[in-house]
Amino acid sequence: MNPRLANPRFTLIAVILGVLFSVFSFSLAHATEEPVKGDGPFNLTIFHTNDAHSYFLPRPAVWRDDGRMVGGVIPLAWHLEKQRADCSADLLLDAGDFMTGNPVCQFQPHGVPGEAVARMMNLLNYDCGTIGNHEFDIGAENVKRLIPLFDYPLIAADIVDEDAQKVFRSEPLIVERGGLKIGIMGVSCAEMSGVVTASRFGGLKSIDQGWVLQRQAVQLDPKVDLMVVITHNGFDGDVELAQVLAGTGVDVIVGGHSHSRLKEPHLEEGILIVQAGSKWTNLGRLDLQVADDRVVAYNGRLITLWADGAEAGPELTKLVEGYEKKVADEFGRTIGTLVTDWRKGRGESNLGNFLADQMRLSAKADVGLVNSGGIRKSMNAGPITALDINEMLPFSNMLVTARLTGRELKTVVQANADAQVEGKHGILQVSGLSYRFRTNSAGNAAVVEEILVGGKPLDSEKVYTVAMPDYVVMMAHVYLNIDTPATEDVGLTMTDAVVAGVEKTVAIDSKIEGRIMRLDSK
Repeated sequence: MNPRLANPRFTLIAVILGVLFSVFSFSLAHATEEPVKGDGPFNLTIFHTNDAHSYFLPRPAVWRDDGRMVGGVIPLAWHLEKQRADCSADLLLDAGDFMTGNPVCQFQPHGVPGEAVARMMNLLNYDCGTIGNHEFDIGAENVKRLIPLFDYPLIAADIVDEDAQKVFRSEPLIVERGGLKIGIMGVSCAEMSGVVTASRFGGLKSIDQGWVLQRQAVQLDPKVDLMVVITHNGFDGDVELAQVLAGTGVDVIVGGHSHSRLKEPHLEEGILIVQAGSKWTNLGRLDLQVADDRVVAYNGRLITLWADGAEAGPELTKLVEGYEKKVADEFGRTIGTLVTDWRKGRGESNLGNFLADQMRLSAKADVGLVNSGGIRKSMNAGPITALDINEMLPFSNMLVTARLTGRELKTVVQANADAQVEGKHGILQVSGLSYRFRTNSAGNAAVVEEILVGGKPLDSEKVYTVAMPDYVVMMAHVYLNIDTPATEDVGLTMTDAVVAGVEKTVAIDSKIEGRIMRLDSK
């Protein structure tokens, strides 16, 4: 025997060189021309959705004056049937976050919240999907019970348990359509630890997506004509992932999480990235000409799911109508009137002001805080129902209070002013608190010039009672920039607190009041 082969040191070197040679050869084999936008003929169409958030019914299009109805399961089924009429072959994929939005996802006839959503999506005949961060809003154990209720595979190769063992399906799916073999890989949300609390993630962890997908692509590529990755990273995350996957043979990334309405595909390192907004408002369509193991030409667009005249088969129609009646019976009562449109936003918003006020008043606190990202629905003026509030605040977060010193509250303000300057995430909406800031000379942080609590200057030594969602406390490293504080449960969900507040106020005329003022804003 060659002594070098018997020596573990030389064996390791040989393995490393072999892997490097394989990767180098693999990359060279895929250093092909990028696909071009064209008009066909196409031999495969990928239909795609993401971030449905259980919005199974049509709703008024708030961006239009006429309130035309849009979105939902039946319009999706109807438009999908129409679009398929001119396809040679097609796939239907979903990029996650089908949970948390409409209270239909809370129904659990067999003890599994989300079962209603699974039943509707099964009747839409999806081919494959992935798991989003909001699937974990009720906890990891519920996700484990829910996923088997889907008739199609949900792939999340990047989620493992504490022993690095797979939890959900990790292996790629291979399907044949129109004489083509398509390999589908799936990963979830790369920033899971930043958007899901540890308690809800249940001891699971995310591993490096690029590493997982590169390994799978090496094995998958010789077996298929096209490789597709479904992710829940958000558009920016998908761009970064495409750069990592350059040269691997991956052709398409179907994404979600950022609710991006990509009106046409984004081409990054030869990989097409698509995303279709949210709430089953649009159906994404990506037409492909596949030849010689690559995409030669493509065209992509979004189809708005207008509800006018939409129909579906009897089984799906009966199912949807049944859930619609149940939601109306439990949440359809009118509780107040909105005089001025409610609009959410990343800065101070009139809706955020009202919600933060209700947190503070319900808890009899000095300050109320609400994370902007937790506000999921704007509203036009008119009647307000309990369903509207449940769709606006769908996460079943508990209202809690914490006792923070003025010094800690100053840190909270600084963290959120910095976040607004940097555009990192939606700031906290505030009540009982106001502050003014400007951008520093370097343009990368905020200089806070004034903080008032109850109309008086902040007292660094005083202890203030602060009301907020339990999620904000659990994500203190993101929103507060202080150690996780001790809390007391108020005994209400955020939703219950706001419903009670609407019923008391009756006619609501919310305004932006200058609670958060950026002095150098343009």
